[in-house]
Amino acid sequence: MFSLASAQDRHLIVFDLEWNQSSYAPNHRMPHEIIEIGACRVDRDYRVVDTFSAVIRPRLYKKLDKHIKSVTGITEAELEQGRPFSDVFGEFIAWCGEDVRLCTWGRDDFPVLKRNAAFFMTPMPFEPPVDAQLVFAHACLHSAHQQMNLHNALDAMEIVVDVPAHRAVYDAQCTAALLSRIDEAVRALEPVQREQLERALLRERRIAASSLRSVPTRHVYQSEALQDEKLMNVACPACGRRTAFDTPWFDSGRERYLALAYCPQHGMAYCQMHFKRLPAGTLVMHQRAYAADPEQIQEVREKYRLYQLTPPKKRHHRLNMEDALKKAAQHT
Repeated sequence: MFSLASAQDRHLIVFDLEWNQSSYAPNHRMPHEIIEIGACRVDRDYRVVDTFSAVIRPRLYKKLDKHIKSVTGITEAELEQGRPFSDVFGEFIAWCGEDVRLCTWGRDDFPVLKRNAAFFMTPMPFEPPVDAQLVFAHACLHSAHQQMNLHNALDAMEIVVDVPAHRAVYDAQCTAALLSRIDEAVRALEPVQREQLERALLRERRIAASSLRSVPTRHVYQSEALQDEKLMNVACPACGRRTAFDTPWFDSGRERYLALAYCPQHGMAYCQMHFKRLPAGTLVMHQRAYAADPEQIQEVREKYRLYQLTPPKKRHHRLNMEDALKKAAQHT
């Protein structure tokens, strides 16, 4: 049975990140730059036995976003006293030790940590964490779709943690304070509910292990971008090699594109893509790919089948890569 504190793991590490960004001049390889790592080590009774906290001196976004400054209370002077990401992350890895299970509140922190590690060419030794927010939703709220923020969850469980809010180490401690109650609720689940939770956690692990790609383009229109075969390529999220399309990119609704890509070694990848317009008028492409489960494969294929059955005049400008490439070939 799933438990937050697995007997196979020597340590349970609850971690939290604070990061900065730029709305005006983002670096699309790393849109969010970590400025603080906070964590606490938890024993098998979910008691905090040690903490880690370090501020990181930013390289890209040295001016703090107003919202980040307001929420966290971090100052630019404090960031100046911080240390480089690679130094802090290396120290964090050593502090965690081996045979660890990571835990965080929500799905956002781990992909940001992966991107920062890749940008700074720092080894990433960790497996995707347990999402305590997701477990809380299933076990305590009995709803997979009802996500509650950390401090509302503490209020709902009538737990008071006497620490300031919105610094990384304090939010990690607040998450840790919920774990024993969450684990009690998990143990009380019916077998069918427990099976649903374990399926959801498995999918979240695949999502957390996604390959993420953000590329500024020279294209103004999405139809042009879809004709750019190099841009549309999908790398296998497991090995990074080029894949072949099982189902080509198509607009599944509201300009959210789906595709299935096949790697001979690692099987099918579930692919998502959307575009955003830059101030200059060109598009930046955001792409995510991760290992697909059978339900997702069936879902994407069925959505594409229904898309193809819809007459072009009734698709309400929804585009697909296959038609875009045919149109490009006709004009050459």
